[in-house]
Amino acid sequence: MPAFHPARPPRRQQGISLVIVLVLLVVMSVLGLAVMRSSGMQERMSANLRDRSEAFQAAETVLRVAQQDVLGNAAISDLQYGKTLAEMRAAGKPVTCATDGICDQTAATPETPVKMAAADGRSFYFIEYLGTGKGSTLQGVCETTAAISNYQCQRPMFRITAHGRSRGLSEVVLQANVVSR
Repeated sequence: MPAFHPARPPRRQQGISLVIVLVLLVVMSVLGLAVMRSSGMQERMSANLRDRSEAFQAAETVLRVAQQDVLGNAAISDLQYGKTLAEMRAAGKPVTCATDGICDQTAATPETPVKMAAADGRSFYFIEYLGTGKGSTLQGVCETTAAISNYQCQRPMFRITAHGRSRGLSEVVLQANVVSR
């Protein structure tokens, strides 16, 4: 016959498991909030990087357009023969700050550069005439003979300032000095 064991009186529960679960729940909530903030910050950083890259590409594009304006501009070809921009203008050449955007910085009162807008409507550039710089050389020596005068050692030099803007708030400014051919 089996022995009869009297029922034990129920023990009082301490409730420690409830406290542990609540602490773990709070820790997991804080961890979830930290991950959400971190991912939101990374999303903003990548958007800023994209905007800056877009602005840089726009500035670089408009800089190349301005360089082609300088290098391919037949109106400034006389600058290669030792004339200054002021002398060209006095002779009636149509190179002006307002129309061509080539502004003379060698004058007694330098001209304020005029914005030349790009096709995208957000980018623009300035072209400033800086005077003459060193031109073509042969092994580092200026090519001058009786038939070739000293003007070939001097070429017109320009500073191009290009501003590119993205669809966001980013803006990039690039500058380049160009010695014309």
